[in-house]
Amino acid sequence: MSIRAVSQQHFILYLICISIVGAFDVYNSIVRLKPDENQHSESDKSKKKSKQTKDKGTLTLIYFAKFLPNILAIFIYYFFQNTHYLSLLSSSLSVILGIFIFLIGFLIRQIAILQLGKFYTYKVSITDDHQLIDKGLYAYMRHPAYTGTFFELTGAALLYNHLILSWFLSIPYLIVVLKRIKQEEKALIEEFGPKYQEYMKRSGMFLPKFN
Repeated sequence: MSIRAVSQQHFILYLICISIVGAFDVYNSIVRLKPDENQHSESDKSKKKSKQTKDKGTLTLIYFAKFLPNILAIFIYYFFQNTHYLSLLSSSLSVILGIFIFLIGFLIRQIAILQLGKFYTYKVSITDDHQLIDKGLYAYMRHPAYTGTFFELTGAALLYNHLILSWFLSIPYLIVVLKRIKQEEKALIEEFGPKYQEYMKRSGMFLPKFN
C-alpha cells in the first residue's frame, strides 16, 4: 500500500456510482411504489399502515447508513483533498474491482426488485394478499436486494480507494440492515409460520447457502 491522496478520477467514478444508487432510490419510490399505493383509497391505506406496517424506524436508519457516510466522504474530498493516507489498492485494481462489484450489485438489486414484484416496498409491511416469493434469486437467498445494495456501496467505496473511508462507506449499511432484517423476518414468520421457517433453513440470508 502506498501513501497518496484521492485522485480526481477516482472521486468522479465514485460520485457517479453513488449518484446512480440515489437516482434509483428516487425512481423506486416515485415510479415503482406510487402506482401500487394509488390503487387503494385513503381509508384503505391508513388501515393498512396502522395494522400491518412493522418498520419501527428502520427505513430511516437505512437512509442514514446509506447516504451520510457518502456525504462525509464528499466533504472530506473537497475540504481535505490533500490529506495523505494509505490507499487500499493500487489505482488500476481499485477501478477494476470497484466497477465490477458495483455493476454486480446493481444487477442483483434490480433483478431482486423485479422478482419481488408488487410485494416490493421500502417499509417493513405485510399486505392482505401477501405471498412468499421463493423463486429466482429468492430461491437461494432471502434478501438479495440488500445484497445488491451492499455490493453497490462496496464497489463505490473501492473506487474512492481510501483505507479508512472505504470501510466506513459500506459497513454502517450492513449493520443497520441486519437490524432491519430482524424486523422483516419476524413479520414474515408471523404471517407464514412454519413455511417461512422452512424457507430460512434452505436459503441463505445474503448469499446462497451451500449444504
